[in-house]
Amino acid sequence: MRSESHTDKQRDRWVRFRILLVALGLVLGFVLLAARSVQVQLFQRETWATFANKQVQRSLRLEARRGDIYDRNGQALAVSIKMDSLAANPRVVQDPAQTARQLAEVIDSPVAVLETRLRQPRAFVWLKNYLTPKEADAVRALGLKGVHFVKENRRYYPNVELAGHVLGFVGRDHYGLEGLEISQDTILSGESGTHPGAKDARGQIIYTHGLPADSGPQGYSLRLTLDKRIQHIAEKELQTSVSTFEAKSGMAVVMAPETGEILAMAVSPSFNPNAFSSYRPSAWRNRTVTDAFEPGSTFKIFLLAAALEEGLVHPDDLFYCEQGRYRVLNHTIHDMRKFGWLSLAQILRLSSNIGAVKVGEKLGANRFYSYIHAFGFGSPTGLGLPGETSGLIRRPDDWSSVDLAAASFGQSLSVSAVQLTMALGAVANDGLLMEPLLIREVLDARGQVIRRNKPRVVRRVLSKATAQVLKQLLADVLTQGGTGTQAALDQYLAAGKTGTAQKSSRLGSGYAIDRYTASFVGFVPAENPRIVVVVVINEPQKGRYGGLVAAPAFRRISRQTLHCLKVTPEETSTEAKNESPPDSTDPLTEPPPIVLQPVAFGQSDYDHGTVMPDLTGLSLRAALDRIKNFSGLLSIHGSGRVVGQSPEPGRNFDSVGSCCLILTAE
Repeated sequence: MRSESHTDKQRDRWVRFRILLVALGLVLGFVLLAARSVQVQLFQRETWATFANKQVQRSLRLEARRGDIYDRNGQALAVSIKMDSLAANPRVVQDPAQTARQLAEVIDSPVAVLETRLRQPRAFVWLKNYLTPKEADAVRALGLKGVHFVKENRRYYPNVELAGHVLGFVGRDHYGLEGLEISQDTILSGESGTHPGAKDARGQIIYTHGLPADSGPQGYSLRLTLDKRIQHIAEKELQTSVSTFEAKSGMAVVMAPETGEILAMAVSPSFNPNAFSSYRPSAWRNRTVTDAFEPGSTFKIFLLAAALEEGLVHPDDLFYCEQGRYRVLNHTIHDMRKFGWLSLAQILRLSSNIGAVKVGEKLGANRFYSYIHAFGFGSPTGLGLPGETSGLIRRPDDWSSVDLAAASFGQSLSVSAVQLTMALGAVANDGLLMEPLLIREVLDARGQVIRRNKPRVVRRVLSKATAQVLKQLLADVLTQGGTGTQAALDQYLAAGKTGTAQKSSRLGSGYAIDRYTASFVGFVPAENPRIVVVVVINEPQKGRYGGLVAAPAFRRISRQTLHCLKVTPEETSTEAKNESPPDSTDPLTEPPPIVLQPVAFGQSDYDHGTVMPDLTGLSLRAALDRIKNFSGLLSIHGSGRVVGQSPEPGRNFDSVGSCCLILTAE
């Protein structure tokens, strides 16, 4: 009995001990918990609060709305609009197959593609971006569970193809890919913003600070120098010429010479930047800045400008044009007609290649190159568009006499349409070369101007006196008998130059006999130019000459542009008012491009043994006929009959570089 009592007491003590042990453990645990609570709540409060917020709170990224692009008059050319895109949460969709069939009927997407996306083990999938309002309404009417809309910004070009090559386009990620959209992407895209929010246990967004504002962050907008009306005119008339003459492509640029502002920049064929992926990449590029071509006879403008500025020639100076054939080393240069003596003015008016070559020989390669460079050829214009070409102008050290001859009438070198426009603008602007200007202003989200680009003079290329003389010579090109009669306007006196250049052979050497670049460059009004217009037609199949193919487009673009600018007609009638194309068989519509044909050394086109005859008493016409084989520089003073000459009769032509005739009235 006593033994059982002892055992019970031991068991009781052991139970009490265990209870005490557990109690002590609980007390210790409570003390530790309290200490840890004090540590977390007081000493580590900020650390754990931040950690908790990171798990719950979310800073929602708000994509910046891309800035708009306007023309000079505030007309929208590119805008960003909010559109409904369709998304889904596959975890919530109850019947993927049925949902896919219903959606396919209203959003024009394959059932199989939609069903595959709806079966993905994800909480979010895109079904279709940028629904039309009709599609969005149809989807809403279905009331499908797990299917929802997301607002997205989409770049939209309201004028469709208008100025598409200038504007470019943006990709699906809203980054610019071509044109101004890529060159000005940093300005247009802006900086993304954030909006505070949180997420629940399922990861759903909770807007703890209210819904994001509709305005949100926004990029800067651009106001261009382009005029929407003039851009439309240029594109329409360019396309008409490309279609009429079945050309491969075409370019046109309209510029204000006093400021360098680009008013229009057209390329044909055009493309729609709203659906850029439907076109080949070659259709996207702005050929007016990316493509280099041989300018042909339009380059004679800058040859004569250099020679006049240097004081080497005078408009009345005569050059012998070799009756249409002139040898330079082992090549023969041709004119379309057999010209004899032509004045400098006639060389430009009739576009004699041989006459231009002789002016080039008098000017020399080094001086000619320095003026070519001064006019801006051989380097980018700084217009600010992607892919701008520098053209190809080799240094004079690499020129042979054949290269100098070819360059004198615009072959063996290449330029861009924008370079040609700005260089001619220097002539129209009394010798001042302007920097091309395409972006007029940068605007903030409220439309306030934060930056304004002002016209800037690059340098003076010609004196005002030389520019005035050149304007008169170029105006004469458009009169009856000149190569540019098709460019003449009824009520304005225009000035300009035709150009026709053979294109390089696809075989890699020489020139093709059936591929040409036809062009016309000019300005109007001639005395006080308001616009410079350059038209270039690439590989026309019906007709080849710039005076026939490109000059009519210049006339139509200029006439409508002057009307838009409200330039008062001068009531000036030109001798040639041709609204219909001239007979293509007329040899004066345009001289031929360069044709370089090798000839054997020692062969001669004229008699080297001819001596200077006695011209005293002869009329000017009779005197010129007597010395038609003279190839040097001829100067004539007075009118009537010859009373004096230098050199004296009997001198061999080979030893004479110039001839002076003095005439007096009978």
